[in-house]
Amino acid sequence: MNSNRRVFWLIWGVGLVPVILAMLAWVSGVGIPDRGVNHGELVQPVRTIDQWGGELDRHTGHWSLVLVHESSCPDGCNDRLEALKRVHDALGREADRVRVDAKLSGNLNPGIWVVDPLGNLVLKHPLSFEGDALLTDMRRLLKASRLG
Repeated sequence: MNSNRRVFWLIWGVGLVPVILAMLAWVSGVGIPDRGVNHGELVQPVRTIDQWGGELDRHTGHWSLVLVHESSCPDGCNDRLEALKRVHDALGREADRVRVDAKLSGNLNPGIWVVDPLGNLVLKHPLSFEGDALLTDMRRLLKASRLG
């Protein structure tokens, strides 16, 4: 009879210990990352197409990578645009869901902006972006989204 109680409490303990550890981790924040997995800067709060001055026909219905550069663009703009197109091509079969565009800085700071199919700004990468980081972010977004 004593061994049955021991087995009973052992089974309860095996099931209850992970739950208690998970609750402690959640409350204390230990093991939970402070930052998300995205490489770019998440746009908070979301800026709609009206707020950032995008064009409905150019920036809705598909994902967009928008290169925003200063009003006077040095020779580096073409290099950045080519690097952005290489990221687009590296998306493979998902590349038809994404368009690459360039515009002069208006309502947006210079950088690489990711625009969702509804025209909202999602992420911002610096002008000195890393192609792998942008590619990783785009793959995650396209995998999670059925839009565009």
